[in-house]
Amino acid sequence: MRAVIWLTAVFAIFYGGYWAVSSRAVLEGTEAALADLRAAGLADYGAVTLEGFPSRFDLNMERPELVSADGSVRWSAPSVQVHALSYRPHHIIAVLPGDQSVRLGQENITIKSDDLRASAVFGIDPDLPLRRAQSVGTGLALTSDRGWGAAAREARFATREGATATEQEIGAEIFDLALSGTPADLLTKAGLPTGGGHLRLDAMLELDHPLNRHVPAEPVRLTGADIRSAELSWGTVRLGASGQIGITATGQPEGRLDLTIRDWRAALPLVTALGLIQPETAPTVEKALNGLALLSGGQELTLPLVFADGRMSLGPIPLGPAPRL
Repeated sequence: MRAVIWLTAVFAIFYGGYWAVSSRAVLEGTEAALADLRAAGLADYGAVTLEGFPSRFDLNMERPELVSADGSVRWSAPSVQVHALSYRPHHIIAVLPGDQSVRLGQENITIKSDDLRASAVFGIDPDLPLRRAQSVGTGLALTSDRGWGAAAREARFATREGATATEQEIGAEIFDLALSGTPADLLTKAGLPTGGGHLRLDAMLELDHPLNRHVPAEPVRLTGADIRSAELSWGTVRLGASGQIGITATGQPEGRLDLTIRDWRAALPLVTALGLIQPETAPTVEKALNGLALLSGGQELTLPLVFADGRMSLGPIPLGPAPRL
């Protein structure tokens, strides 16, 4: 019995020393990384503290702020909590506050949530390559000062490293998506509901370099996407897509997505309201689509969305310049 007590005491002393040394290394490493980002103009922050003895590292950052390399994107929050088990410091869990702010160019977006957290597993390597990550949010609401808003009952996102370090396999799903402001006005004008949307995505992305600790200073660029399955349900409209797209150095998509649209007639007024089809040509487009739909059974339409030479077309219908990604 005495030997057991002695061994337990030795283990406790050893483990306590390990936690003290490791926690100091985690705190100093975090502060050094944040200081480097601040010096580069990529981040700012307030107090950084660490607790969690004996089994966890609980890091709390006050007033964190991240900025993209070109300054066009800025994220900030009152605080962020990051947790990790002391024996698995490469697996972290982040708990985000109920209020966050994002600035995209001159647009400001407020993000509110009932619960929003994420986890990530990094490789044991000086570059800290991202192996896998996932996030779950409930009661989400986005409000823009440009007159639009979006809300969702729940949103899920996951990514993991593919066969190579530059591949990321992603999955995303949004439940009970609702829009407000200008997008809701367009939906109402088109005779569609403003809520009840469901979105799901399964894809493999190709990046120009791996996701690791250098990303804040060296943003990654999307070079291609294999869309295995993308589905959007909104009212009576169902949209499915699959295919492969490459992204040129100038951000132009090249490739093809095969689209399946159910109740396409209900979607046509929205496409017109968005300016993808001119109102004066909408009747002609509708007649053309109706002829194509008859070959598929009437209510469901299958067409290729083709991106080529900086332009895009839906089947035989030209849609104009392709968006830059």
